[in-house]
Amino acid sequence: MPERSPLPARESTIAEAWGAGAGRALRLEDGRALRVIFPGVPGGGSGPDFKGAMLDAGGDHLRGDVEVHLRASGWEAHGHDGDDGYRGVVLHVVGENDGPAAVTRHRSGRTIPILVLRLTGSSFPPPFTPPCCFASEQGYDVGAALRRMGGRRLRLKVSRIAPLLASDGRDQALYTLLLETLAGPANRASFATLARNLPLAALIERAAGRTTPDRTLALEAELKGAAATLSLRRAGLRPAASPARRIAAAAKLIHRLWPEAGRESPLFGPGGAREPAAPLAAGSLLKLLKVEGVGRDMAAELAVNAVLPVLAAEGAGEAEQVLAELPAPATYGKLRSLERWLGHGERVFGSAAMIQGGLLLHGDYCTRGLCGRCPLSS
Repeated sequence: MPERSPLPARESTIAEAWGAGAGRALRLEDGRALRVIFPGVPGGGSGPDFKGAMLDAGGDHLRGDVEVHLRASGWEAHGHDGDDGYRGVVLHVVGENDGPAAVTRHRSGRTIPILVLRLTGSSFPPPFTPPCCFASEQGYDVGAALRRMGGRRLRLKVSRIAPLLASDGRDQALYTLLLETLAGPANRASFATLARNLPLAALIERAAGRTTPDRTLALEAELKGAAATLSLRRAGLRPAASPARRIAAAAKLIHRLWPEAGRESPLFGPGGAREPAAPLAAGSLLKLLKVEGVGRDMAAELAVNAVLPVLAAEGAGEAEQVLAELPAPATYGKLRSLERWLGHGERVFGSAAMIQGGLLLHGDYCTRGLCGRCPLSS
């Protein structure tokens, strides 16, 4: 009987091996042969480790997420068995099955096959190579394609916020989107509730008659008071991303974008006209959104996810051009594999439009089992 390889010291070692693509025969704990059609793309952040995997388990086609642990018991130890975010997991990859069962169970009633992935020290696994890797070699302008898809994603954002604009109006909608973007995934829903509980008009009225810096402090105090009753996540966040820091930054942004009475908004025209106060330009927009607590990357996020969709919905025709000129924030963890496939070691996402195009590819194709069907794979 061959000697078993030692258990890796880190879960990430198993994840890296899985993500590279299995090049030899694999067998599930329930006895079925497993063929990896597509290992999925790294999930990035919270949730399953890989999204959009395509597998053949003894003739059964599996499509969904993959979760990786050092030991099978990690599933329950991490609380995944009762987490709806893991309902879509179709394979549990582990270094060791330390339990009696051949499957992992979710409270939804689903059973998830277990694969013990032992690293042999050989050339396993060879790198997985999706069709999009060859796009540039085949003469495809990857950058132009990503920019087009980034423009499409902006238009999708405009469509999604249409109900919010119709019900709440431009200023309240922008206020809500700014708060949600500042909150990040951990507290987005809570900050959206904050925007509903303390509408922009009421917030500005409560700070009326004050000037800088008193007005900013008053705005911050009102926001923090309204947020006191909300359930906010703090554990695991960087200090700069804490709810208190984000609320302080929001107060400074609100003071700048909706100045005290008698002063013109730097974002909207005189009297709140639909057109911007001045022609939109990427550099000036970033400068406008950069306040204490908001660096360049977050300013770009605010532009892409809040300001540009609202202005585009209001008829600012240059919004897509500004998106193309905005510098990209740091590449998101979930897009690193895609950037490696498209760029062969070089940076691909050189603008906000291009990284938005990457997000569209990732969300509409890579994570939906549609590898080989995206515009860069044809």
